[in-house]
Amino acid sequence: MRPLGTITMCFPHVDEETRSVLQSLMEEAQNFGDFTVRLVDRVCAEPSSPLLEYFAYFFPFYIVDFTLTDKLEAAGKVPDLAEPFRLAIRNSRGDLVPLNEMNQAVAKALESAPNDWITSHFYLEWRVTVVGAYPELDIDVKTIETITESVYNNKDLEYFRVYLLRLNAERFVSEGKIREALDLRNQALLLARKHDEQVMVSYLLNTIALLIKHSDVNQSIELLLSAREMSERLGYRYNMGFIHHNLAHIMGLRGETNAAIDHHIEYRDVTTSLGLPTAHLNTVIAFYYNQIGDGEKAPELATGATEKTASIRLASPFNQIQVAYALINLGRLEDAKDALATAHDLAIKSGTSENLMHHRAVEGILDKAERRYDAAIDCFKDVLKFIEDDPIPLYQNICLLNLSEIEIDKLTGESLKKELDSSGPWMKRLFEHAAKNDLPGIAARALLLKAKLRHRQRRLDEAREILKEVMKKAESPSMRYLHDLAITMMPDLIVG
Repeated sequence: MRPLGTITMCFPHVDEETRSVLQSLMEEAQNFGDFTVRLVDRVCAEPSSPLLEYFAYFFPFYIVDFTLTDKLEAAGKVPDLAEPFRLAIRNSRGDLVPLNEMNQAVAKALESAPNDWITSHFYLEWRVTVVGAYPELDIDVKTIETITESVYNNKDLEYFRVYLLRLNAERFVSEGKIREALDLRNQALLLARKHDEQVMVSYLLNTIALLIKHSDVNQSIELLLSAREMSERLGYRYNMGFIHHNLAHIMGLRGETNAAIDHHIEYRDVTTSLGLPTAHLNTVIAFYYNQIGDGEKAPELATGATEKTASIRLASPFNQIQVAYALINLGRLEDAKDALATAHDLAIKSGTSENLMHHRAVEGILDKAERRYDAAIDCFKDVLKFIEDDPIPLYQNICLLNLSEIEIDKLTGESLKKELDSSGPWMKRLFEHAAKNDLPGIAARALLLKAKLRHRQRRLDEAREILKEVMKKAESPSMRYLHDLAITMMPDLIVG
């Protein structure tokens, strides 16, 4: 591999022995992933200084390869400076470390840091990793303020502004201020490129793509392809998996749900190989199965994930919501009510409005299943209002599809006798939404609802023609689910 800023930026700030080992391994390695494996093997096999042990732990932690950090832990090669990373990994695996225990480890790590550069290197990586798990860090300002001042007053620490930009961007994301977050991530990207920190560059490309997927799908995909090329060159396996995750989201919002599930399964395979937990990811997959009414696969995925992530305060509300959604699909409405009540309590405790929005959407789906249409309409309108300023197409899809179906179901006998082209304003809005945002799967589902309308109008020949069009779209591997939806919705019509 050629010299990489990800490694070489530390050279002026470490001892000669550490620099020499890192330099020689970089010269031997094929890429950054291979370098990381070689460094871990070297430290496990030979006596090493605490600083070299720190970098041996930092690099696999940085590229999210927990099989390597596990190897170092088994060999007793976790110095004080890396202990907070080890505790952060425990968090990610669902074993939430109490904040006081984490703070003690951080204090000890800060004491062992030999200089300001290493202090910034350790502390800021730790902070961006755990900030989501510890909202209390927002009031723990002394250390971050001291380091921020050093970073902006010492040119040798300029690179670490990337982390400060990321932290502020995350705060904007949590507040729903996507434009502001995007601006900060783009600033961080420029700085990472300046310092040849290609691991960070590939990661930021991925996260920027995630932010713009709702507003510019084509640009998002271009960024993901650039990130994939760079990650392959670096041997950055986690980011290659994370790219599948983002592609899954794009396919999902387009209604290409089979492709979304396939991409998420690819991501799950990568995370499994790196020693990461997959429970929450299983819940995300369950969410996609739920959207297409799969009453077999979603419940098992969602229920298992809830049991495994109960200690993760931000993940567990979403997991429990998917359990309720799955129970609705199975027709177990009383059980769904209980699950949704539990989910509501968890969503409130999580302190995030997004969890409450997820809950409200599924509450509407339950009301619709119980034919309490006015209550369901209020739920879906609330969700649409919540995302009005920063639209989330996936939830727009869910709301507009359900509102359109309710509109069809509420039509009276007299209305059905009229030659209605559309069931009303919600169906019109659904078709406009699918066309405007280039959502092929949602456009096909809108056609299914139009076929249902024709079926209720007893215009059966027209319904069959529409279904033939939908079944043709269902031939695409990305939208195979349309076939089963069509049969479920209108089993008495010939759809083959």
